[in-house]
Amino acid sequence: MLLRPANTVPALLLILICALIALAQSVHTLQGKVIAPNGLQPRNPVRVTLTFDGRRIYETFTDLSGRFSFSGLGRGTYQITADGDDQTFEKTTVSAEVLAFSSAPQLFTQDIQLQPLHGKPIGRAAVVSAFTQSVPKRAMQALERGQKFEHERKRPEALGQMQEALRIFPAYFEAHLALGNHFLKEGRFGDAIAELDSAREINPNDERLYQSFGLIMMQQRNYQVAVPVFVEAARLNPTNPLNPLMLGTALIHEASEVAATGRPAEHVKRLLIKAEGALAKAADLSSGKMKADHLTLAMLFELKDQPGRAANELEQYLSQNPSASNAGRVKENIKRLRSKANNHF
Repeated sequence: MLLRPANTVPALLLILICALIALAQSVHTLQGKVIAPNGLQPRNPVRVTLTFDGRRIYETFTDLSGRFSFSGLGRGTYQITADGDDQTFEKTTVSAEVLAFSSAPQLFTQDIQLQPLHGKPIGRAAVVSAFTQSVPKRAMQALERGQKFEHERKRPEALGQMQEALRIFPAYFEAHLALGNHFLKEGRFGDAIAELDSAREINPNDERLYQSFGLIMMQQRNYQVAVPVFVEAARLNPTNPLNPLMLGTALIHEASEVAATGRPAEHVKRLLIKAEGALAKAADLSSGKMKADHLTLAMLFELKDQPGRAANELEQYLSQNPSASNAGRVKENIKRLRSKANNHF
């Protein structure tokens, strides 16, 4: 009997929510925008390299609006280098300080103003289109208090402050998003969807909306909807390894559901090929730091008729979670998978 996803989704949801909202308790994100000498974003994607102590750490390309992002960073002084195009601007390097004084993940911003090549004229400046909001200070302070309470797991206080931020400024995108994630963790999915929809009406181009909505679909076992939602998140930010990780996970769960209905094996195989491709991309973007949880990998290997590898994943899960509520059933599945593996020889 195939290890069913119904028992793995709650654990998976917890893992992904933690990755989405807190990613890791001591890692931070550095983001910014590459700006051409004329004030526009460059016409073509620009290679951006992150260096620390003379060592190249990450490399990415700007998106259509000239933005870039690096996650999983510790404290320190980094160098960010944007390559030149040998036509209008030269290679430019700036320093960025990541000065975090708490364990909570924080967001730092450092833009790169490209320098024109010597002797090249600078075109007329124009406004770069980007989503910004002029938020009243009181609303910002209320949201900051709410997020602090959320981090401290003071849920009622967090809820009150987030709602206060929206009372002051009803069109506050970040507050709607934060409140939606609060309801998501509480299991209040209808309320979460309502807040995420409100945020989407204000700014539909933020990947976090689709990450959160996809997680709700995962919890409700609506994998066919979760998959395209995570695809959209990855389209909006192709450099974030969390997006292909969630996409790959959703595809594995969808494949398990399809297999349970007795549909053609070729359909399951196609889903698994896509899932493994997404997981490989997540690993590549994160330098091997991000991979699916053990229960999901066990499901993948069993669907691929690799019972020994599936049992290995379940054993690793138990070694890390010896007191898990599903430990009894996991042990039964390990025994079944080991027996199946032995019969393969």
